[in-house]
Amino acid sequence: MARRPHTDDSDADAADTDEAGAPRAAAGTEDTARIRAVLALGGMPWSELDDGVQEVRLRLLQHRARPEGAPIRRPAAWLAAVASRVAVDWHRDRSRDAGLRDRLAARWTRGTAPGLEEDRVLALTVAEGLEGLSPPQRQVLVLRYYADLTVREIAQALDVPEGTVKSRLHAAAGALRSSLTREGME
Repeated sequence: MARRPHTDDSDADAADTDEAGAPRAAAGTEDTARIRAVLALGGMPWSELDDGVQEVRLRLLQHRARPEGAPIRRPAAWLAAVASRVAVDWHRDRSRDAGLRDRLAARWTRGTAPGLEEDRVLALTVAEGLEGLSPPQRQVLVLRYYADLTVREIAQALDVPEGTVKSRLHAAAGALRSSLTREGME
């Protein structure tokens, strides 16, 4: 499928529609994988990911149903930001059951190949470091480094100033760096 060239800002509805102008699907396979990754990195347990994906899709449909709702210019970025909020909401509504470290350890032990021990240790250490961050810090790190959003996109998605995003990223990176240094992962 060929992509339509972006001409100017008056073409705001183009991101929400396909080449024929028909509404884009609620969340395609690629979007679903990104949503699941953001939810998992946000600390949502594996058993809850499908429910989280459905919640993100529901919010997308609710947004599109609102007559006053602005068109979504970058659906992938919007979905990642909403998935991050769903993960934060999950933490607010429920107490954390087994912790991110235990979930990742269980995930790694399902089918491990020889020689990946260092990768496993690093992944578990980073996960443990992420678990120790505040929800806003974890949220901006996940959106910046895992969903690959820019500072401006994160600020728009979270409805906060860019300076706040930069401040949270700086504090989160410092806290994660300290955690990794304490664990001997320099």
